[in-house]
Amino acid sequence: MTVWESMNTVLGELLISFAMLLMLYAGYLFMAFYMLGRKEKNTFISIVLFVLYFVVFYMMLDGKFHYVEPDYYYYMDVDYIRTWPKVTAAFCSLPAVLVLIFEVITAVYMVWGTMYRIKLRKESLTRTSIKEAIDLLPTGVAFAEPDGNVVFANVTMNAIFQSRYGNKLTDISNIDNNTIYFDGTKTWQFTPENIECDGKTYIQLTANDITEEAKINEELQENNKKLKEIRNRLEIYNRRAEQITISRELLNARRQVHSETGHILLASRHYLEHPESIDEDTFLSTLKHTNIHLLKEYEEDDTEIDQLAEAVEMAKAIAVRVKINGMIPETTKFRDILAAAINECATNTQKHADGDTLNVTTEEKEDTIIFTLTGNGEPHKRDKSLSDTTPEKPIRETGGLASLRTLVENAGGTMEIKAEEDFTVIISMKNGS
Repeated sequence: MTVWESMNTVLGELLISFAMLLMLYAGYLFMAFYMLGRKEKNTFISIVLFVLYFVVFYMMLDGKFHYVEPDYYYYMDVDYIRTWPKVTAAFCSLPAVLVLIFEVITAVYMVWGTMYRIKLRKESLTRTSIKEAIDLLPTGVAFAEPDGNVVFANVTMNAIFQSRYGNKLTDISNIDNNTIYFDGTKTWQFTPENIECDGKTYIQLTANDITEEAKINEELQENNKKLKEIRNRLEIYNRRAEQITISRELLNARRQVHSETGHILLASRHYLEHPESIDEDTFLSTLKHTNIHLLKEYEEDDTEIDQLAEAVEMAKAIAVRVKINGMIPETTKFRDILAAAINECATNTQKHADGDTLNVTTEEKEDTIIFTLTGNGEPHKRDKSLSDTTPEKPIRETGGLASLRTLVENAGGTMEIKAEEDFTVIISMKNGS
């Protein structure tokens, strides 16, 4: 069966369709090889196949037309005889199977050519591959003329401007350096700079993803804000701590002056009333030491003073004997509080009850240390001297007692006063507080 004879069969339709497809694909391969910049034999073969199948396609269509249409037709009362060109007649006389085999061979070559083109595409660096690589960058890149007119923008840059302005990037003249933009998911920083290419100046605009940096910067700002608040609180705390320290120093000084001045006055009165019961040299030495201490006319040293022992000696100077029953605290804080309590209670015992003995009991119950100080004397005299200590009225704490309570409570303890038969002060302190 010749090609002309197959025109009215399925084989003829297949030959024509296959020839058309091969012609189009040959043209595509030619353009693909040409764009790769390879002036090699495959480029030449592809263009030759394109031209060849264009001719084959034309001749098969011409053969199809002659097979279907009559050889003679009538036009404007003139009879024309249609004859085939010799080339078309020769081609259509070929066996149809031969043409089909040729087309199959050509298709096999084009499959190989496609695979070869893909391999060359991966191994070759062309303008297209450069553009594709830039489009795949996670960073936005654009190039523009000096007037801001964009000549190239990659996919990332166009996507950024699409989300910001609703259209692709066409002009970068209004974009300043270090412009920050948040598109809802990422933070971008725009940086324009001038570059030279082939003697011409272009503006290169890059959009860098600074999402992590922006997040860290935001966290730093939040931390700085918190640190500023902490600093302000510390300043307030320091001022308050300074005020508290000054208050404590003043309280200690007032308590010490009150206690020691009271001791001097009581010791002096007792000496005047009972000169035979006190050694004059000891009394004068104690009086001199106390006066020098109050007037600050002695040279300070770093020697640690045992406040408890000094309190016992001061009580002795005013003719009050201190009896301590139980354990003697080793912690400096507890010893100082007990010393302050002995000073105040010894003074009250001698001054208000005309007593000569102060009984001090110390005991430890679980995690609490209890100091109980009881002075002897004449209850009726104490009640007469202290009219506000009668059972009908609560004891009014002023002077030394108020200072002693403040000292105890600042150390986390409690103080209770009982003025029934004997004047008793009970101090409770948490062990380890």
